[in-house]
Amino acid sequence: MHVLIVDDNKMNVEFFQDTLEAAGHTIVIERDGRAGRDRALAEAFDVILLDIQMPEIDGAAVCRELRLAGLTMPLLALSAAAMPEQVARGEAAGFDEYLTKPISPAALRNAVLRHGTRAATA
Repeated sequence: MHVLIVDDNKMNVEFFQDTLEAAGHTIVIERDGRAGRDRALAEAFDVILLDIQMPEIDGAAVCRELRLAGLTMPLLALSAAAMPEQVARGEAAGFDEYLTKPISPAALRNAVLRHGTRAATA
């Protein structure tokens, strides 16, 4: 699958990229919300992983903008903010799933596979 990861934390990006490349996915990285939004609008992806707290535009705002632009591919939130109201805000923004950090390699791979497979059969 072709996966876009949008996260400003270098260690997180390396972990996500290594985990997903080892599972055979092709990964594209953007480091801030604006660049991630622009890349998502310019290129087709099977799944997009968006950090919530990023420079330029936060992940929830990027998600809302992508949905308003008509993009329907799976958008997965990645956040250390795991309180019920924070998760609810993420879901209200239009994310398909809200994943909390730290996330295990298996959970990350499973989420991408589950949503990417759903998108491919839709």
